[in-house]
Amino acid sequence: MALPSAGSSISLQQVNVELGNTGTDAINMGSSAVRTLFDVSSGAIDMSDGFGKSSELSLTASAASSANLQTLFDAHTSGSWTGSTAKRYTINSGTTMGIITAPASMGGTLIIAHSGAIQGVGGTANGGAGATAMTIQSANITINMASGSTISGGGGGGGQGGTGGQGAGFYYPCSGSNPCGGTPAGDCNGGDDTVWRCTSVFSGGAGGAGGRGAGYGQALANGSGGSGGGTNAGAGGTGGNGASFGAAGATGAAGANGNYTNGSAGSAGGAAGRAITFSGVSAYTIIGTNSGTIHGAYT
Repeated sequence: MALPSAGSSISLQQVNVELGNTGTDAINMGSSAVRTLFDVSSGAIDMSDGFGKSSELSLTASAASSANLQTLFDAHTSGSWTGSTAKRYTINSGTTMGIITAPASMGGTLIIAHSGAIQGVGGTANGGAGATAMTIQSANITINMASGSTISGGGGGGGQGGTGGQGAGFYYPCSGSNPCGGTPAGDCNGGDDTVWRCTSVFSGGAGGAGGRGAGYGQALANGSGGSGGGTNAGAGGTGGNGASFGAAGATGAAGANGNYTNGSAGSAGGAAGRAITFSGVSAYTIIGTNSGTIHGAYT
């Protein structure tokens, strides 16, 4: 946090805390750390020079499909990610971000001041899983969610519809002589079939494609209808609908039965993407979950 603003007083204890020291540490007001904080390169330093100053390294997000915070902070100040400097990453209202990664080995602390939207990638058609919106691999990171902010795992893609059952042109009861001429497909005498089949088997219709899930730069889509089958064959099932943020995709519908075989089941929809994955981090802080909205798992 910054030092007090103009009109207030600044104590040496507050300066120490801003520099990441304990409040009772000895302090040299001519040190490079203090001069950097007070923005006074030479000469005497007056306490009023520190009004509103902060030692925090602060970056503001620009809309992007992904952001690696170590890359961003180190590009701004070399070595700052592993250094002890306090860091802040601000996502303003109206800014939509794709996947954010905070890698391991971060030094100091990081506050993610979040007022916008963070979104994972949506699952692809035919059962693709949604992606995680944020991956946190370092401790001492606090996510401050302002009113209206969202963190959303990608929605799962819908499953593919099942194939329709096979059909055959004509069936005759197993009575009397073979009406088809030649070798029948069934075996009436053996009881394996109750009819003679006199024509070829026709394929069932293909199942429809599942819809894609909601994700960064991508709206969810509904599944498409299956195609029709051949003679007396079943139509393919409708593909499952893609899911909204943080939800699993719908299972595809079964194919319709033909008069020779039954249709097959549709495939399962894709899994929901997580809002946040904490990897190797046992303690974390999310402030403002009652103000912002999280779609998907984060615990």
